[in-house]
Amino acid sequence: MSILELVEIHKSFGGNHVLKGVSLSVEEGEVLGVVGPNGSGKTTLINIVGGLVRQDRGDVVFDNRKISGLRPSERAKLGIGRTFQITRLFSNLSVLENVLIPLHYASSLPPKREYAEELIDLVGLSHKIKDRAGTLSLAQRKRLELARALALKPRLLLLDEVFAGLNPVSVREIVELLRKLNSEKGITLILVEHVLKALFQLTDRVVVLSEGRLIFDGLPEKMAEDPEVIKAYLGERYVEKGS
Repeated sequence: MSILELVEIHKSFGGNHVLKGVSLSVEEGEVLGVVGPNGSGKTTLINIVGGLVRQDRGDVVFDNRKISGLRPSERAKLGIGRTFQITRLFSNLSVLENVLIPLHYASSLPPKREYAEELIDLVGLSHKIKDRAGTLSLAQRKRLELARALALKPRLLLLDEVFAGLNPVSVREIVELLRKLNSEKGITLILVEHVLKALFQLTDRVVVLSEGRLIFDGLPEKMAEDPEVIKAYLGERYVEKGS
């Protein structure tokens, strides 16, 4: 059953037509990769799903409900979570306090410390629970942002370049964490990503955007064989070394 439907999504910024009629269906429990050259519209697409950007035309349907007019906070309460390429943490607050903040907005009840601690343990940061977020490594900051996103108990999690800047060991650890979130928590994942080696270890399906259009939708292993994908990437240093 589909958890998300994008229907003929168009978006322009000034004279730049970033998305040109993108339609996409995502099944509940699926892990979907979204890839494409720089400027192809990937981040704009998930920003539209999360409500940070409003499409010019088309519909966003989540769990059989049109949500195009809802604010990001309203979408979050429906079950759409989000992480960002550049982490958005409260650097002067502790790891625990960073997770308690979204819990506060999720309910009129006082945030539950026990649940926050459970999420911090889930992402592997229990040993850092009292540390200020600003002292964490990049990999640890990305784990903390995941814990913050999980605080709202999302059914759909949008991940924007979660592997960017990580060393191979950290990439493997994040891959395993995301697998766990998908298999044990049942969270549907959509990953915008440049690190294809890690992406292909996770995804059930990959879609490719080029110049605002969807040019491929299929199995990860078939992507590199597709003539349109090859043409779109010709001359582009797109796949990270070793991926």
